[in-house]
Amino acid sequence: MEVNHYMRPQTLDEAYGLIQKGGLPVGGGCWLHMNGRSTDTMVDLCELRLDYIREVGSGDSNDFVEIGAMTTARSIETSSLLDEAFRGAFRHATEHLVGVQLRNLITIGGTVAGRYGFSDLITLLLALDARVNLYGQGQMGLGDFLSAPPKGPFLLESVVIAKNPYVSFQSLRITRNDFAVLNAAAAFVAGGWRIVVGARPAAARLCPNAQAACDAACAAAQGQGAAIVAPAAPSSYAGAAAKAAASETVFISDSRGSADYRRLLCETLVERAIMEAAS
Repeated sequence: MEVNHYMRPQTLDEAYGLIQKGGLPVGGGCWLHMNGRSTDTMVDLCELRLDYIREVGSGDSNDFVEIGAMTTARSIETSSLLDEAFRGAFRHATEHLVGVQLRNLITIGGTVAGRYGFSDLITLLLALDARVNLYGQGQMGLGDFLSAPPKGPFLLESVVIAKNPYVSFQSLRITRNDFAVLNAAAAFVAGGWRIVVGARPAAARLCPNAQAACDAACAAAQGQGAAIVAPAAPSSYAGAAAKAAASETVFISDSRGSADYRRLLCETLVERAIMEAAS
């Protein structure tokens, strides 16, 4: 990549202005070689104090966790706040990301903004129905951001997630620090289940048929017309939901595994994720 001007803005306003004028925002810079394009102005976000993990909410209730865009994968991996709020899911989604040296560079903002198909974090965040804060443009759901990102320049400021103990992240790798052959996450959120399969090796996707199977079983277990308030009796529906996820997901062959292998693996990972999330 060729860069003519390197800028390190000191405020969000300054950074946003440079990005609006065509500057390329850079977080950890780990995947810049995948970009393949040159830029006149590179905007380094390292001085903006966006490296934080904190509780947020309204009044005395801190029901959400906000992660600043420059927070590294290593900080996420070792955060006791995230461990307690999400029962270790974020640690499991980051502890195998290449080596610890790169985990000290990889940022959540760069990962989400890049919408990388190999990402473990995006799979987990999508299952948790996370939202992204775009500086000067407001907040939007991660699912909407992934499917239809802003058409113009944007600055991703933070990611916000509701605390949730009913969550699990699963993956399989050829070697410990390789990218995943496949990953999956399941979370029981307000209103029902969210099941996501990623590293297909394409981008993470929700599995609506699998989610519907889980929700229907939970509703039946809790009584006709009752609101679904807990992931009841997962052993009665986890297997069927996993088969549904494998059937509705498109898989691709590459050097790490064939599409058929990923389809079989999907059933195992999704079933494990549902069982663990509901436990």
